Amino acid sequence: MRKKQQNSDNFNQQNGRRLRIAFFDYPDVFEDFYPHYGVTQEVFAKTWHNTGNHAWLKIVQEEIGDITWYVACLTPELKESRHEYIGCKMKFFSSSWLHRKLWKLFYQPSFAWRWKRFYRTYATLASYLSLLSFSFFRTLKNDRPDIVFVQEYCSGRFDVLLFFAWLLNIPVLTFHAGSTPDKYLGKFLRKYTIPRADWIFSSGQGELNMLLHRFKVAPHKLNIIRPPIDTSIYKPLSREQACISLGLDPGKRYWLFIGRLDDAVKRVSSILDKFKQIAKEFPEIDLLIVGTGKDEQKLKRMAHDLVEGRVHFLGWIADDASKARIYNTADCLFLASWREGFPTVIGEAFSCGIPVASSRVGAIDDLVVPDKSGWLFPKGDDEAMYRCFSDIADNPGTLVKMRPIVRSMAEEMVSFEAMTIALKKGFSAVTTDITNV
Repeated sequence: MRKKQQNSDNFNQQNGRRLRIAFFDYPDVFEDFYPHYGVTQEVFAKTWHNTGNHAWLKIVQEEIGDITWYVACLTPELKESRHEYIGCKMKFFSSSWLHRKLWKLFYQPSFAWRWKRFYRTYATLASYLSLLSFSFFRTLKNDRPDIVFVQEYCSGRFDVLLFFAWLLNIPVLTFHAGSTPDKYLGKFLRKYTIPRADWIFSSGQGELNMLLHRFKVAPHKLNIIRPPIDTSIYKPLSREQACISLGLDPGKRYWLFIGRLDDAVKRVSSILDKFKQIAKEFPEIDLLIVGTGKDEQKLKRMAHDLVEGRVHFLGWIADDASKARIYNTADCLFLASWREGFPTVIGEAFSCGIPVASSRVGAIDDLVVPDKSGWLFPKGDDEAMYRCFSDIADNPGTLVKMRPIVRSMAEEMVSFEAMTIALKKGFSAVTTDITNV
């Protein structure tokens, strides 16, 4: 681990400032992800806050130091902004010249679809080239952050930031966001670069064990964080009142999916296929789907064909209070993903006292304990998923018994208070420039 910064008292007396933290999220460039969900640079820079990143950073900004969120873009539409929810500075800049050329070459020509079989090679190169420019390095050097905080360590983006931070003698903290070792980009370098992070926040015990044993990360550089949930907003409410406020029939039972409508990852089509059988046997159960994404229209057509009138697409809901009411209408939250870290929606559901049925991926089984707080089935095993669905449909009383248990687990493991302690532990381990830790 690199030499720590000066003592907190001396640092603050001499410099008269808070800790400066440079944050980088996962996409290589803004255009790779956010526009697909209707988020413009202007909205992203000022008001949008619908990810776990925003919840973590709000804590860091309020409790630890001043954040600058660096956003690489193909075409920046603004330079700087202040985010209204987090309170941090948002700083937009162009990705490297080589990255922009590669992106245009891969995506823009009419024949680019022919190159999709080379996507993994492209993605690996793009992940290294996005930030690999003298201009960006000079920006980082001039801004001189005290800490570099990086979402995910699975690609070349992490390697480049680790290298730049090494040149500038800045500690690096990183956290897991759901990738698996077989999907790492530039994975032949991972065994060298991952252990060189100064601190790693794992999403759960399974990931932590993998880092210890597969990547030989020192145990004193690891702990667990999950997306923090405001348990004063996400809390148990009157189901009847929640249904009425949303225009839903309190006499029906509702099952719930909330998430990105990216079927290759989230497998919403599999949920629909198995719900078709449940809908025939249990006419009182409807399915609510909250979210948007590239497969939204395809999934709507599928729902219409399979179970017309029994699946309700509610769109993307950003308001936390409205989303809490939706959770409170539901028997259970359902997920069937191929991969996850620890999804924010599980913490939100638990905070509202709603059990979860999910594929066993990522750190989900840290909270979703069979017969105690929910149900688990092997990823990709649709028959096991159906058996789980059938058990839930047959036993509504079990769901009621789980509710106080899952609420208690949320308060202990995903509340703002619990995650503040975990975040402070990591930041204080790499620098002593944090006051009141």
